[in-house]
Amino acid sequence: MHIGIKGISTAVLTAAVLTTAACSSSGLIGASAGGSGGPGSVFGKTSSAPTGAQSGAPSSVATGSSSGAPSSAATGGSGGTLTADQIKQILLTDKDAPGYTYDASADSTTTTDTSGAVTAGGAACQTFVDAQNGLTTKYGTTAEVDRELKKTADGHVIEDSTMAFPAPDKAAAVITDLTAGLANCKSLTMNQSGSTTTMALSPIPQLIKDGQVGYVDSLTISGKTVLMAADVVHVGTGLSLVALIGPMTSDNTILQQMGSTLGHLSDLQVGRLKTAQGIG
Repeated sequence: MHIGIKGISTAVLTAAVLTTAACSSSGLIGASAGGSGGPGSVFGKTSSAPTGAQSGAPSSVATGSSSGAPSSAATGGSGGTLTADQIKQILLTDKDAPGYTYDASADSTTTTDTSGAVTAGGAACQTFVDAQNGLTTKYGTTAEVDRELKKTADGHVIEDSTMAFPAPDKAAAVITDLTAGLANCKSLTMNQSGSTTTMALSPIPQLIKDGQVGYVDSLTISGKTVLMAADVVHVGTGLSLVALIGPMTSDNTILQQMGSTLGHLSDLQVGRLKTAQGIG
């Protein structure tokens, strides 16, 4: 997946982190374009963000009151294996995230055969990174498309991916390994293309369930740290991943907005993934 620290994406991800960290944003990761229903509602209602993001631990993104299973989770149905061209029609666009821009010609269709090596963190962290990257050698990934949407002035980025697998159990295995990795890996370090990357991971409890895993990551590359929140959902033979990257903050209002936006965008993509596979 694009949000994994795979070699093909390192330059893009590094640029996103450095650009985001350099911006003095008000902190909003982007407004939800269709209400606050769905999994985003577990983070609380949204409201106007205060001026100036605060630095600090982002753990409060996971402390909202749960409202039950999100509508996006869908492990049932065998679906059909999708091609890269079909996946491109599933991914988010600027119509889904007003204010963001993207270049479809810059979409990556490269799958990953070799994962980056974790230099600190242990076996559980390596399992997490391997799953993030959807290794073809481990999960048999047949197709993948990664897209990046940007709100450059605010330093906000949406990393968006959909992956296809030969069978539902292969897609489910990625969720299983991500969940297990999160349970036993709190931080890790990797060296990628001359840059030291560290990740401080926290699960989002409301998004840890059958067929779904959500997490928060304080991501540091070349000494610059940003906040990332990601939601990965299994649907048939596919996986949907939506991740938001923005300035570090511990402000609850900003974190709630981040959760609402993440849930809304994830629901949109998962709905398309269901339709593409003929899953009701």
